[in-house]
Amino acid sequence: MAAKSYLLVAAAILIGASGASAQTLGIASSAQGSFTFGAASAIAKVVSQKSGMQMRVQATGGSNIWMPQLNAGSLDFGAVTTFETWLAANGKLIYRGKNSNLRAVAITVPLTPGIFVRKSSNIHSLKDLKGKRVSSGFTSQKIIGELMEAHLANAGLTYNDVTKVPAPNVVKAADDFARGKTDALFFALGSGKILQASAKVGGVRFLSLDSSAEAWGRLQKLIPMAYQMHVKPAKRFHGVEKPSTAMAYDLMVNTHAGQKEETVYQVTKAIFENKKGMVAVFKPMLAFKPDGMVKKLSPLPYHPGAIRLFKEKGLWPPKK
Repeated sequence: MAAKSYLLVAAAILIGASGASAQTLGIASSAQGSFTFGAASAIAKVVSQKSGMQMRVQATGGSNIWMPQLNAGSLDFGAVTTFETWLAANGKLIYRGKNSNLRAVAITVPLTPGIFVRKSSNIHSLKDLKGKRVSSGFTSQKIIGELMEAHLANAGLTYNDVTKVPAPNVVKAADDFARGKTDALFFALGSGKILQASAKVGGVRFLSLDSSAEAWGRLQKLIPMAYQMHVKPAKRFHGVEKPSTAMAYDLMVNTHAGQKEETVYQVTKAIFENKKGMVAVFKPMLAFKPDGMVKKLSPLPYHPGAIRLFKEKGLWPPKK
């Protein structure tokens, strides 16, 4: 009996040691409540369930804070947009110096930010924002200021044409809108934060972008990789009252050059093979297309571990 007990204890120790030795990874994202946080949570869930590794979301301020840390190898992965990655890799605007150690892992879903107003307001187009109270500054998430300027530029406006209301990040700006401190809400379509704000202000209305070549050219001058997404009223697009044009760009997963090839391979494989699991955590992952995980991202190279998976799936080299 004593021998049997010893064996049971030994087995328990071995199992515990095995669990303790499982690699733990972090994936950085924007603040809790943001679209990026939701997507990162979905990715972390399937990686933890399917790869034999554990992944945890590390909610931070803006990418301008954590991307240099990822570049330095002090973070494992990050969920961020192609625009922010392009800025970081090239050392433009909100980044000081090129982050040349960044490596692409996978394109995931389109991120579609937009401007909403109260349904009861007399603001019916982006041009009507002239003189209105609009969130600004975004000291801990500077990329939002760039996106806001692009939306204003689409309407022929600048921040000088509106009343600026400082906010540190997009989540705080959404809270300001819900409390009546601003006239416009800037957030990704389909986000839960839009529903929360809408419930507090009696409904919201999405403001369509101008899809004309001239207006779109003004937007793309600031966000070169932006593309048009035409959206229609739907349950998942709360606040869209009629067929409209929104700006889209892609959310992606990045790592650094020093990350192990096998680690990146397993993370990429978990994402590729588990769309259903990601959707269960974050509904906007419905837009995820495994065969769309690779796009040309000059000058950012893909990590060898991701390339290995893409070659197995017949997706390498990128076709667009």
